[in-house]
Amino acid sequence: MIRTLIFAVDAKLRHALEQLPEKDSSITIGGSADDLKSLIRLADKSPAAVVLTQEMPSTEQLQDWRVRHNDTAWVLFLAPKSELAGLEALRAGASAILRPDANLAEIIATIRMVAGGLAVIPQHLVAALSSGFEIVSGRSSETDDDQPRLSKREMAVLTALADGLSNKEIARQLGISFHTVKFHVGSILEKLEVDTRTEAIVKAVQLGMVML
Repeated sequence: MIRTLIFAVDAKLRHALEQLPEKDSSITIGGSADDLKSLIRLADKSPAAVVLTQEMPSTEQLQDWRVRHNDTAWVLFLAPKSELAGLEALRAGASAILRPDANLAEIIATIRMVAGGLAVIPQHLVAALSSGFEIVSGRSSETDDDQPRLSKREMAVLTALADGLSNKEIARQLGISFHTVKFHVGSILEKLEVDTRTEAIVKAVQLGMVML
């Protein structure tokens, strides 16, 4: 079961998201909240795999969240025209971005993907990432001299992550064990100085290390 929490001020969106279990019995809704404190209380009672949100918490709030619930994937509902906000959300740790009018089938597919450790980056943001756009400052990304030093195997794993493969799929593709993949992913996150797979992909694209 994929336990999911809803963090939304809009009552209409909340009501629509609460219907997800009717369409997919593998998804359970652990509760809805319209403020972060209420969301944290819900998560503390029973950790969630996914949070569906209209607004990403601040970097400081997310850091506090990760102390308790490091494996939660965040799915943000955001209008396509909000490119800067989308890029900032990916940098903050969003695993996926969906349009506010996404249908239940799209939302269910996204929940399944992010719960499996995959990132869902909208096409309109891929171009901005590939151009080296610096999310926080608006400047170009770091120079080659500043690039983290990844081993050939780590680069292969990073490329597979950017292709949307899960750890099990990467293990099969590279002919290594699942646990070895997890070790390499952990090392990649540490070297790129990020906390999530999504952030690793975003930063790697900005640095020109991989292409989406």
